[in-house]
Amino acid sequence: MKIKAIIFDLDDTLVSEYAFVKSGFKAVAKHLTECKEGVFASFAGADSVVLSKEFLSLFDESAKNVFNRFLDSHGIKGYSDEDVFSLVKVYREHEPDRNIYKAYDDVEDVLWHLNEKKIAAGILTDGFAVSQRNKIRALGFDVNPAVKGIVVTAEMGEGFAKPLAKGFELLCRQLSVAPEEMMYVGDNPKKDFYISKNIPISTIRIIRGGGVYENAPYLEDVKEDHRIEKLEELYAFI
Repeated sequence: MKIKAIIFDLDDTLVSEYAFVKSGFKAVAKHLTECKEGVFASFAGADSVVLSKEFLSLFDESAKNVFNRFLDSHGIKGYSDEDVFSLVKVYREHEPDRNIYKAYDDVEDVLWHLNEKKIAAGILTDGFAVSQRNKIRALGFDVNPAVKGIVVTAEMGEGFAKPLAKGFELLCRQLSVAPEEMMYVGDNPKKDFYISKNIPISTIRIIRGGGVYENAPYLEDVKEDHRIEKLEELYAFI
């Protein structure tokens, strides 16, 4: 069966998730230095670059409760869950810094090649809706002529997140292809490849190196059909 569409995961497939983390912490650090009242007032006028590095160092130790641990390390007393969530909100909803947040070097050429070959590209991504949409806009995928369909599962309601089939089926309709005419490229063993149990789609795992889920276990030991390290290696399968 000829491949007519390739669906891509977003994070750690087309762009480094760690780049978003760095951009997000930069935004939160800037926000703190502009707080002149309330529990964060002591950070007013501080060096945002130093604060951003502190966030990243804490994240590198553990991704859990970074903002709580940061506030504790600065001796901030009496902060509430709402105070912490205000920082989380800044992080999730920030517009990615385009000097930090860029697609992997091989993405643009591969999308151009697929467009030339009349193979539609689609994006299927989980995660917080605002964050994912901001990422997509920052990378220009929403206006890229090669990208014919985008599904942010959190926007669609319950039952669309991977590895469930609804998101893929929606992209089938958007791209006017059957599942067996699609190929899916992702990085996360916990949810990206199990889809082949639900619909007849070919799956490819890309190993970028340093990805968040690089060493994660496979869901029910369902593995990808093929494995690549660079997107150009897709050409061998189309």
